[in-house]
Amino acid sequence: MIVKRPRIGAHLSIGRGLDKTADEAVERGIETLQIFLRNPRGRGARKFISKEIDYFIKKLAESDITPLAVHIPYICNPAAVKEELYQFALETIRHDLERCSSVRGDFLVLHPGSYTTSSMDIGIERAAELLNQVLDEYTGETMILLETMAGQGTEIGSQFQQLLAIMNRITRQDKIGICLDTCHLWAAGYDCSSDEGIDEILLLADGSFGFDKIKLIHANDSNSPLASHKDRHAHIGEGFIGLEGFQKLIQKESLQDIPFIVETPAEKLQEDIDSLKRLRDQGIKYRG
Repeated sequence: MIVKRPRIGAHLSIGRGLDKTADEAVERGIETLQIFLRNPRGRGARKFISKEIDYFIKKLAESDITPLAVHIPYICNPAAVKEELYQFALETIRHDLERCSSVRGDFLVLHPGSYTTSSMDIGIERAAELLNQVLDEYTGETMILLETMAGQGTEIGSQFQQLLAIMNRITRQDKIGICLDTCHLWAAGYDCSSDEGIDEILLLADGSFGFDKIKLIHANDSNSPLASHKDRHAHIGEGFIGLEGFQKLIQKESLQDIPFIVETPAEKLQEDIDSLKRLRDQGIKYRG
C-alpha cells in the first residue's frame, strides 16, 4: 500500500544567489521550497543571470524539490488607499509573476493587504481589482495564493469570508488559491492545535472558498495566545500550537497532498524541518 505524505520544506534566503539556495535546499533535505525574488522589505530586485537560473531549475528538478513558492515582499499592499502604494503593489505583483515564470515558480504567495483609512469592503474591492488587472494580462503558469492573516490592525484575510469575497471577484479562477498559515490561523482565532479545531477549520474552508483551493500550508508555531491577532512566529513545538498540534495537522489524512513550508527564525530552522519530518513519519495510519 502506498502511503501519501505531505512534502516538507522551508523558506530559504537567496542572498548568496539562486544557485547557492538550490544547494542549501538539497543539503537541508527539504522537499519543497519557498523564496523571495526581491528585497522582502524594500523595493529592490536584483537581476538574475541565465546561468544562475538554469542551475537553480536543474538542481531542484534533479532533487525532486517541488512545488516552488515565491513570497511577495511584505511592503506590498494590494488594498492600499494611497495611489502611489497601490501602483507599487500592482507593478511588484506583475513583475514578480514574470520572475516566477523565469524560475518556474508554481505559486506566488500574497498577503491580501490592509485597508488602512478606508474600510474592509473597499479594501477587498481594491485588492480584487488589482489582481484582475494583473491576471488578465498574465500568460504564465504561476498561481497566486492569498495567505490567511492574523488580523493585526486593518489587515484583510483573517477570516475566510474575507478571502472568499476577494476570490469571488477574480475573473481567472484557475489562477487563484489559498495558503493557510498556522500561526496566522491561530492568532485569528482558528484552533489548529486539536483534532476538533482542525476539523472545524477544514469544514469552514470547504464551506467558503473551497477545500480544493488550499495549495500550501505555512507551518509556524505561535508565541501568542489563541485569537490574540498578533503575528509572532515560534519554532515548531515551542509555541501555543505545540508539537501535538503539528502532529495532528501533518497527519491529517485530508492534508496529505498539501505541502508544508516552515517560515520560522533561521537559528533553529533545520530543527524545525526535522521535527516536522519526524511528526509526519510517525504516522502510518493517518487521522480521519
